[in-house]
Amino acid sequence: MGRLAARACTVFLAFAMAMGAAAAQDYPNRPVRLIVPYGAGGASDVMARYLGQKLGEVLGQTIVVENQAGAAGTAAYIAVAKAQPDGYTLGYATSSLAINAVLKPKLGYDPIREFVPVSNFVEVQNVLVVPATSPAKTVADLVAMAKQNPGALNYVSLGPGSTPHLSAELFLTAAGVKAQQVPYKQTTQAYTDLMENRVQFWIASMPSTLPHVQSGKVRALAVASNKRAAVYPDVPTFIESGVQAESTFWQGVFAPTGTPPALVAKLNAAVHRVAAMPETKEFYGKLGAELSPGTPGELAATLNKEIVKWAKIAKDIGLATD
Repeated sequence: MGRLAARACTVFLAFAMAMGAAAAQDYPNRPVRLIVPYGAGGASDVMARYLGQKLGEVLGQTIVVENQAGAAGTAAYIAVAKAQPDGYTLGYATSSLAINAVLKPKLGYDPIREFVPVSNFVEVQNVLVVPATSPAKTVADLVAMAKQNPGALNYVSLGPGSTPHLSAELFLTAAGVKAQQVPYKQTTQAYTDLMENRVQFWIASMPSTLPHVQSGKVRALAVASNKRAAVYPDVPTFIESGVQAESTFWQGVFAPTGTPPALVAKLNAAVHRVAAMPETKEFYGKLGAELSPGTPGELAATLNKEIVKWAKIAKDIGLATD
């Protein structure tokens, strides 16, 4: 009986694999949703839309980008986790997927069990920016302002637990100063308020800062990496500025758990084809982002490593969980 059961299981698995392979050959035969955990117009949205456009070209089907902002990406991630695992709903996830797992135990989804990694795509540095009218010309100037006015300065956050929130708190702790978090759902409004000095600083993703720095409306004080950025050669790192507050983040593609391995493999290959295009490298290079496609296993390892990293940072800076 045991042999018959084992043989039946083997036959079933072979049948399932064959069906999955057949489905992959026809996939996609209708538009695919790519859900982005940020509002339209922000840097992550711009990068996601470019990927969606190029994936559509590679796969021969329309990729529909859906923005579901708010709650540090929670709504978007729930939508992906609960979707049918048929390859027609994908998530454009960022480091917030790992951060949420640390700060929001009651998520409504499990970032490990309910997502299948497809491929990492880009890595992005963060940049400390201030209004162009700010008297702060250096990180030391900003720290001095914060010390002279304890708790009076405001900084941009994209919600509690977002990368800008944790990056700012890491910076404040390292510098030994305090400031108030101001959460935003839309990065466009956040930049408007920053330019008008309603908020005094923001540790933002490099791609989102570039047009505003280049226009002269905001000033970059430091990059949150261990080396200077090619697009900001004259801007020092936090370490060069005397503050140990490095923070970068990744962006990649996930699918709901249960998505057939053959579809995941096809999507992974498509992401790699997009990353290999010269125009893709040029596009993301101008934004200050580095392409980093990999295997599903590598993205899974990155997610797990990030959860451990942000858990330590949250503990070190005394952030409470929900």
